[in-house]
Amino acid sequence: MKVALRWTRNIALVLLALLVLATIIVSRLWQDRPAVADFGWPTATPVRDTNAAVTVTWLGISTLLFDDGDTQILIDGTFTRLRVTDIAPLQTISSDVAAINHALSKYRIDRLAAIVPAHSHFDHAMDIGYIANRTSAVILGSQSTANIAKGADVPVDQYQTLADGEMRQFGDFTITLLASRHAPIGTDGEAWFPGSIDSPLRQPAHVSAWREGVTWSILIGHPRGTTLINGSAGYIPGKLQGVTADVAILGIAGLAGLGREYVDDYWQETIVATGARRLIVVHFDDFTAPFGEIVLFPKLADDIIKTAGWLDKLIAAEESDVSIELPPFGQPIELY
Repeated sequence: MKVALRWTRNIALVLLALLVLATIIVSRLWQDRPAVADFGWPTATPVRDTNAAVTVTWLGISTLLFDDGDTQILIDGTFTRLRVTDIAPLQTISSDVAAINHALSKYRIDRLAAIVPAHSHFDHAMDIGYIANRTSAVILGSQSTANIAKGADVPVDQYQTLADGEMRQFGDFTITLLASRHAPIGTDGEAWFPGSIDSPLRQPAHVSAWREGVTWSILIGHPRGTTLINGSAGYIPGKLQGVTADVAILGIAGLAGLGREYVDDYWQETIVATGARRLIVVHFDDFTAPFGEIVLFPKLADDIIKTAGWLDKLIAAEESDVSIELPPFGQPIELY
């Protein structure tokens, strides 16, 4: 009996030691990340006179504030930042109300007409209900997105479910939603947390409750120009043929794991298909960092600099005149 107890104790100690060692290794690997400067791309120049321009302000991940001086459109709407431990199986999360209030005030989001999540994952749509309730903006998207709004008790006249190709107009802006695909960075060629949100999503909830729903390519039109937004690095072959855009704002997270050939196809199906000559990249920052602190994903999670190198080589090989820029955080840049 004593021998059995001693063996059990020894095994437990070994397992504990292995767990501690694994934690230390993962912790160190998590800190092994490149710097934003390693991209080698220029940062877009902020504009001073915003009243005379159509601008976009990047607020981390793929949250984007469009503004023409009269009307504001918000793509996505996630100001809450999670810790790595928040994805644990029994952990639940809620919107960070203080962070949302801070962002709405600091970035003068006070003329907001519409909120348009690229899809319904937590990093794109977690805070949209609270933002809608604070601003009276209309949420546009899929039924999954509508169920996020319902779970936040957003008034029924403040959310709309759109079909593929439907368009809405707010001031001089037009918004067209085109069905797309999420980058296949999960298992079996799908995204993480696939499927739909089939009932009102009430917080707190686990991150997996924010299921993908429909992923959109979003076309923002204005008399001065047109912008294509892909919050996720996915595409449907041929979907954007015949669509034109002056500027493309594309998410690049997860591309390193999908390979060079996928990146080439992504370029053809977005930049080449639409004729865009200016590319602004987003969704490259680690969303476990505090709001406003822009750091890249650890190499353990995503080798963003490898992706950047592939894009540089692609442009060189095609002798393309497309420019690539990084957006400055929290500062408006002129689009057209």
